[in-house]
Amino acid sequence: MTNGIVVLYSSRFGKPLQTHHKVVLDLDAKAIARIKGYEFGGPYDPEHNYSGPLFFVPDDTLLLDEASCLGIRSPNDLYGGVVPHLFVKTKAITHGLVDRDAERPPGWSTAFAERVREIVLPGYTVFSNRDAQMAARRMLTRGPIRLKKPLSASGKDQRVITSLDELDAVLETVTADEMAAYGLVLEDNLRQVKTLSIGEVAIGDGRISYHGTQRTVADNEGRPVYGGSELVCVRGGWDVLDALPMSPEVRAAVAAARRYDDAQGIGADDWPQSGVLEPSWRVGGASSAELAALAAFAQDPALKIVRASHVEEYGEGRRAPADAIIEFQGDDPEAGPLLRYTLVTPQDQQLRQKICGRCGGAWGDLQAPATSSDADSRVIRLRSRTGASHRSQRGNAQAGYSGSDYSPVADLSKYECRKARMTIGIAWS
Repeated sequence: MTNGIVVLYSSRFGKPLQTHHKVVLDLDAKAIARIKGYEFGGPYDPEHNYSGPLFFVPDDTLLLDEASCLGIRSPNDLYGGVVPHLFVKTKAITHGLVDRDAERPPGWSTAFAERVREIVLPGYTVFSNRDAQMAARRMLTRGPIRLKKPLSASGKDQRVITSLDELDAVLETVTADEMAAYGLVLEDNLRQVKTLSIGEVAIGDGRISYHGTQRTVADNEGRPVYGGSELVCVRGGWDVLDALPMSPEVRAAVAAARRYDDAQGIGADDWPQSGVLEPSWRVGGASSAELAALAAFAQDPALKIVRASHVEEYGEGRRAPADAIIEFQGDDPEAGPLLRYTLVTPQDQQLRQKICGRCGGAWGDLQAPATSSDADSRVIRLRSRTGASHRSQRGNAQAGYSGSDYSPVADLSKYECRKARMTIGIAWS
């Protein structure tokens, strides 16, 4: 009997994937199978009688009932995340509503929005045109607004708004059903942003954490889009990552919002500004680099630090380095000519010596931590800018409050994703 089988799963609420995304998702699932020592079973077939336990690699964050029907009971069953409502998988949960009378979908949690308020950019999530206009009137007094469609990724479907007329033009492109289900995000627009990536990933007993940078490139239509990530990865969790030499900005970001995307940049008042952008609980652009690092650590028990780079380049005639893992090279029917590849290299000896010094010479004795079975160890923790700790209450709403603007946070501790990443943008003046 096989140890288990890794299968791809297409969420019934996932967005259609472009060809290159499908190809890379398939390769990522095969990489996970090799890391776990499982067979690769291809796309999940509910009619098939599988000969071993299943490990799902979904194309998007799953809904709670969807995961339950698949037999997903814990992070050991999938590479991704599980949420109770559709809007929870998007950028929409980052901000609060404009007022107590604002439109909202069933299950909206004002408790969560209040809990993270101090670590997000100023802004609102809106589920009606009226609320969008009210939010914009408040925010435009400070400067331009960045408007985002919550379902979109890689920097797509975002607009900088400087007037109510510009807002109205965007609202005309949003259907009533889309607005009611997913809403729109309006937040302060940052300038001169450099994007960093910070994350932790675990598969089985293997765990890595990392910090690094994202890059933006022009796609085949000249639009700025995600162009890859360069990560410095260590074997182990956040404590091991903390031993790395980092700039103050990166170290603060690691401590502040480890399970979120966070941005720092220049606000409308020309002062540095930072805040959470969105959660990331699914296979994404950095996944190939994360998995390549996990595989490298699994193959060489003595390896402690690697640099893993994922690159996406648009246009004809692109060539990957000789030692690159080429994931896609060709003409995507929607994206056009595209090259995607990953590189993994051991980190330099000088950095290892710096790290060993910070660890008191004990670096060589560090072992990958065993995966905790304590559900509380997987609860999301956020730290505010003022240093106050915000710990997930896992559904414990304030006693005695029955207002329409308060919803408890669903207890998803047993489902929480064992992969998490955040992105930080740092402005340079």
